[in-house]
Amino acid sequence: MLFNSYEFIFLFFPAVLIIYFVLGNKLSNAANIWLAAASLFFYGWWNTDYLPLLINSILLNYILAGEILRSRQEKIFSQAKIYFYSGLIFNIGLLGYYKYFNFFLKNFNRLGAEFEIVNIILPLGISFFTITQLLYLFDCYEGVAKDHNFVNYVLFVSFFPHLMAGPILYHRQMMKQFNDPTLRIVNWSNMSSGLTLFVIGLMKKVLIADQLSPYVNLCYSHTNELDFINAWLVAVSYMIQLYFDFSGYSDMAVGLSRMMNLEIPINFNSPYRATGMINFWQRWHISLTNAITACVYMPLVKYFKTRTLMHTIAASFIAFFIVGIWHGAGWTFVIFAILNAAGVVVNYIWKYYKFSMPKFFAHIVTLFYVLITMVFFRAPSTHSAVEVLKSMLNFDTINFEMLMITSNDFQQFPKILFVIAILIIALCPNSNELIKNFKPSWKWTIAIVIGLILSILFMTQPTEFLYFQF
Repeated sequence: MLFNSYEFIFLFFPAVLIIYFVLGNKLSNAANIWLAAASLFFYGWWNTDYLPLLINSILLNYILAGEILRSRQEKIFSQAKIYFYSGLIFNIGLLGYYKYFNFFLKNFNRLGAEFEIVNIILPLGISFFTITQLLYLFDCYEGVAKDHNFVNYVLFVSFFPHLMAGPILYHRQMMKQFNDPTLRIVNWSNMSSGLTLFVIGLMKKVLIADQLSPYVNLCYSHTNELDFINAWLVAVSYMIQLYFDFSGYSDMAVGLSRMMNLEIPINFNSPYRATGMINFWQRWHISLTNAITACVYMPLVKYFKTRTLMHTIAASFIAFFIVGIWHGAGWTFVIFAILNAAGVVVNYIWKYYKFSMPKFFAHIVTLFYVLITMVFFRAPSTHSAVEVLKSMLNFDTINFEMLMITSNDFQQFPKILFVIAILIIALCPNSNELIKNFKPSWKWTIAIVIGLILSILFMTQPTEFLYFQF
């Protein structure tokens, strides 16, 4: 079930919302049970075969977290460490098996081994529900987490707005809200601002990202046919598609949660206005950056004890390499990870020595570097990525009259939409800024209704969100 589908918009979510508030008026815990059950149903809608995987993961992590909390309360810290590392091994092992196992087998086979490739289908959302539970175990081990209510924990992990593609949740923010009975009463201000965010996200996905998708897919399946113009157009188009697709999902997730009076983290803050790679990752997929910073970067810095330049560089490179490789298994993702880690390190060194650059040029350099990393992020192979980059530098193929590739199955490049999308990114306030200044009015209502109707009209064949594959 997709956020951008008829069954979600007209059946699933209205039913969840109505019953949630009906139960919440009298039985707050029953409202949470209902929301947890609805979230598991939402996940099982995709593939019931993987529902036991999610449930077993939740049960095991809940038990381990309970043992960590008990051991800390009894001051048996060595025992707490055993349970914590057991959880670490289980979760990383689970993610490693489903996400990276075949990648390693294929590379061993290239070296002469003869391992049989296993038919593994990546369960949707595994990266997100795994890292969410790792963070909870980490906070239990550090003595930060206290709440260990079973219903709240199931809801915390499986909460359907974030389950498939984030944002990554922290218990500190969520458990407090799950325990607050006053949040189970309809708040019309939250309802209107949440609906607005949802529609904005839906428009991003349906009216922009999905319209660029055919051109991007076609070009990346014919990288050997790209000329200079199309190579640049498809590289920029994918940056735009990914931004509107993923930020659209995040807006919808925040909007859906807000309609239920629940606040989840904001994941985007105009990342294409960044003036450095550090700044970029502080704006793009913010919840992932914060999670890796807290669980990898900071512990590494503490481990080094003395914070020298080299120690900080090493910690930064490792942390942001993990940020990159978290997205997927394949050499394209390895290169994507290395490029991002190197970019962050160079940015840190630049700041350390207090070099300066005009903000405009810093912005252009950052965008160009992100563009290169995104080519590897999208390309089906390293060979295809190199072909795109070569075409971007091949001035001999410049042909301003040809804005489509020469394949027999070519699609017309959406020129007007491309320009509109760039103008929105460059000039318009982002969703977070819009919603801060949100005040219900007739004009705003008409705009949202028109946006919703247009999105529904274009929603003939709902497509999955790009981050579902990660």
